[in-house]
Amino acid sequence: EVLSLIDYPVAFKLLRIPLPENKMALLDKLIEEKIIIKRASCYDITNLGAILFASNLTDFDSLSRKAVRVIFYKDNNRINAIKEQVGVKGYAVGFVGLVDYINANLPINEEIGKALRKDTPVYPPIAIREFVANALIHQDFSISGTSPMIEVFKNRLEITNPGKPLIDILRFIDHTPISRNEHLASI
Repeated sequence: EVLSLIDYPVAFKLLRIPLPENKMALLDKLIEEKIIIKRASCYDITNLGAILFASNLTDFDSLSRKAVRVIFYKDNNRINAIKEQVGVKGYAVGFVGLVDYINANLPINEEIGKALRKDTPVYPPIAIREFVANALIHQDFSISGTSPMIEVFKNRLEITNPGKPLIDILRFIDHTPISRNEHLASI
């Protein structure tokens, strides 16, 4: 059952660990990586394992509200949403798809050169990747009922997460990094 609830092939690929050849070696490696734990005669998925590698976050009651939400609005306010997407996969399993979805739906500028037109994203894809990663990693999981959100307005993009920053926001650039969720960040 544990192996059906987490996307363990993707977990092993992302962790750069060869997929073990038998089920016991597979379970042992998942225990070693703190994705699952063994209790008596059964296995449990850790919160870390679920939030990162869940095939479907709705299978985990305590984490289903931590799914990432992406909302595109018609104007510069929250009155008219055009579309909303709520993630279902664990953060690590769904990260590339999430970033690709955001980038594919963001506005682009069309620059006309001497002979050809060139599409240039309004927001650099690498910046989107880093902001989304930081929102996921540095959220405060002790705050319930809220999740990381990416909101796209006509004139701006807002990426928020539960919790207050651990450092002064005016020092983000020059302050030594501090992580609220060290193990999640390292994976």
